[in-house]
Amino acid sequence: MIGLRIGRIYSRIFEKKRIESPFPGPKHGPQQDISRPGWRLIPEEPRSGPVCGRKPSPWKDQWPVDPGVWRRHHLCYETRMNSFDEIKTRTEAMTALPESLRTEILEEWNSRTKPPASLGRLEELAAWVGTVQESNPPKVSRLSLRLYAGAHGITEERVSMVPDHINGQMFRNFHHGGAAINALCRSNGIGFLALDAGIDRPTRNFLHHPAMSEAETVEAFNLGWESVPGRTDLFAVGEMGIGNTTPAAAILATITDQPIEAITGRGAGLSDEGLRRKSSTIRRALENRRSELTSPLMILGSIGGREIAAMTGAILSAAEKKIPIVLDGVICSAAAAIAFELQPLVIGRCVAGHQSTEPAHLAFLNHYGLKPLVDLDMRLGEGSGAAVAMNIVRNAVDCFNQMATFEEAGVVL
Repeated sequence: MIGLRIGRIYSRIFEKKRIESPFPGPKHGPQQDISRPGWRLIPEEPRSGPVCGRKPSPWKDQWPVDPGVWRRHHLCYETRMNSFDEIKTRTEAMTALPESLRTEILEEWNSRTKPPASLGRLEELAAWVGTVQESNPPKVSRLSLRLYAGAHGITEERVSMVPDHINGQMFRNFHHGGAAINALCRSNGIGFLALDAGIDRPTRNFLHHPAMSEAETVEAFNLGWESVPGRTDLFAVGEMGIGNTTPAAAILATITDQPIEAITGRGAGLSDEGLRRKSSTIRRALENRRSELTSPLMILGSIGGREIAAMTGAILSAAEKKIPIVLDGVICSAAAAIAFELQPLVIGRCVAGHQSTEPAHLAFLNHYGLKPLVDLDMRLGEGSGAAVAMNIVRNAVDCFNQMATFEEAGVVL
């Protein structure tokens, strides 16, 4: 009896909960943990003080999931940034990577039982991980991916062929373990968490108004910043938001200075007519918002989205925590571009996981000189390309840490 009570107390303290998939059979299996020890969670009734309250989403009552599980989406922040100026001040404090450590790890590769440089980019990846972590040997025992879901007012202009209500249905699917990203995270041993960045609060239509106010942008940024687990060795972000290739293309057209027609893609599968309408909408929106596009954070607020702002916050937070970051496709690249413009030192802490078929993603890769790890013609989003690439990074580090040296193996050259 005493042991049972202690177990219950321990469980309540650490808020550990696993969700069993509602889908039949072993195909999906149990879902990953969606909370970690030490995270501040919203209580049933919001209260004042260090635990901040947030109104539950109306989606909650429509989904057959544990209300306790839903509340875990809404993290609380004991310390948060309150303005663009505070974000800029926080990111300016980042220091340069220790390039001497990268050289040290690359030189150590030559002692392993293989010809010099014969593992190609795997050797560079292991050195990159160690350099970002400021650790030799590098570590990849804990991998994490955070997905942020939002909604966009720009869909009023028919820039997407998919209806908005899919946002909520897919978010439910993420929590039940039935999406592609769930399968990839399970397969690759990646800790997964999906967070609601504003499914029930679409941004304003940025053809006519700024998408978000400064306060709204900072709120979403804080969500991403605080969602990065402190104890992880490799990190990636994903997203869900019908119509979000439109703000992503608008952001990347602004930052890379590429022609709108050349950078705008079909998203989930627009027709030729739909693609022309999407390009025209972006062009007119950028003309209307031109006076507001004066800084990276102003760009993010004026023509971005809540999930894009959350990803920007997460990327910068992981970089500050010395966690290597694997980037996904075009939506992630829009968030990364904002982060890179805010603090160029973040570029060296990121690797491009894959190359999306969206043309704006290629413009991003070329603009920042990033070489993707894989090109599998993917365009799903969700962080799926990053999840595939994370296993390659793990392979690289495992080779470095587990291969014998010539001396250990008794191999004499």
